Amino acid sequence: MSTQNNRGRCLLFFLGMVLLSWGVYECQYQYSYWRDYQTRPWAYSKDKNAKLLVGEWQGTFTDPDGISKSIKLEIFEPLSDQERRKKAGRAYRRRTRGGLGSRKDTRLFDGIATVSSRLGQEDYVLHGSVGEDDFHQLKLQFGSADEAKRLQPNFALNLSESGQWAEDELTLKMGFAYFKADGSSFSDSADPRYDHIATLALKRK
Repeated sequence: MSTQNNRGRCLLFFLGMVLLSWGVYECQYQYSYWRDYQTRPWAYSKDKNAKLLVGEWQGTFTDPDGISKSIKLEIFEPLSDQERRKKAGRAYRRRTRGGLGSRKDTRLFDGIATVSSRLGQEDYVLHGSVGEDDFHQLKLQFGSADEAKRLQPNFALNLSESGQWAEDELTLKMGFAYFKADGSSFSDSADPRYDHIATLALKRK
């Protein structure tokens, strides 16, 4: 009888610890979302119809060679891996390499982009930040999603000089990096194409 009582107490203790751990985790999770509403108004809102920076965008631009290109861009919610797994369940799959890392800087975000033209398709990962004083101002850095599949020769998207978004419009002033057919980068200060800044005007998809 004593052994059975001990087993029962151990089982109750174990269940109690499981419930306590779950409760602490759930409280931390809910608090993180409450904090997001306060510190990341560009990414979260209690208004389901709010116009946020996160989401899908699309538009067109002309590269330094005068080639017309279209772009589809997605900015992800700034979630940690743990939060993305909870939200997506077993279907969770991280879509970018690298990522935000720490959640301490509430201005950071990442995403992906696809550029299409007569030259072919360019796949990018992107990392950016909103302004410290005005979260409608932003900067972006583009990088190849797969170096082995980089489209070349080509003027690839590189760094944004400036950017802003409001409601359903996102505008970027973009610089480029040129890659030759052998994959090496190249620039010529005497050629204005290498200093070309394109305006990317995107609409919410």
